[in-house]
Amino acid sequence: MKKWLILIMYLLVILIGFFNKEHIWQWIQDDGKAHLPLMFLFSAIIATIPVIPFTFFSVIMGAKYGWLQGSFIIWFGGLISCTIYFLLARYLLTDFLKVYVRRFKHIEKFQRMIEKNAFAAVFLARIIPIIPPPVVNIYSGVTAIAFLTYLTATALGKIPPAFFVAYTGGHIMTSWSKLFIVALFYFIFVICILYFYKKWFAEKSSPVPSYTPTRSDD
Repeated sequence: MKKWLILIMYLLVILIGFFNKEHIWQWIQDDGKAHLPLMFLFSAIIATIPVIPFTFFSVIMGAKYGWLQGSFIIWFGGLISCTIYFLLARYLLTDFLKVYVRRFKHIEKFQRMIEKNAFAAVFLARIIPIIPPPVVNIYSGVTAIAFLTYLTATALGKIPPAFFVAYTGGHIMTSWSKLFIVALFYFIFVICILYFYKKWFAEKSSPVPSYTPTRSDD
């Protein structure tokens, strides 16, 4: 996907939101839940189309429905999107998508992570998106990762980011102090996950010392 196209789409969404900010704000303040089931469908569609900024939608969901329901909507859409791309890469567009993901940085490191522990590799990639999520989805599909392993790691790994974005949307206009505290806790959480994983990955990657028999062993 061309970066300029994504940038244009983001700017377009920002402009649309700016010129319709009053209608959006009125909809957010409305306590009705009539559109709640439809938001799950929108979440899956928007998360699957890469040129549409899913983050903006996620913040609005948090502002409209609160951190609990907002998190679930965001998590659901992200999980459906990841599943779709995985299945496309594995069963329909394998050769084309193999060429696509090879262009991205850090893909070799992600491959080594998968070789060490596929579950941990996907789980970490969801919490710390160093590699773009579409690349994680596609590359996981073209490798030998079991679908259940991929799905479980994705489902668990997407919970913290979904909660953080929804909580941000719910408090961005009401309580900056609470938002700062949650952001701080989330930052510490990510640092701890990264630290323990790097320590684990270093231990797994360290060569096993070879045994050289001495004369007394003969």
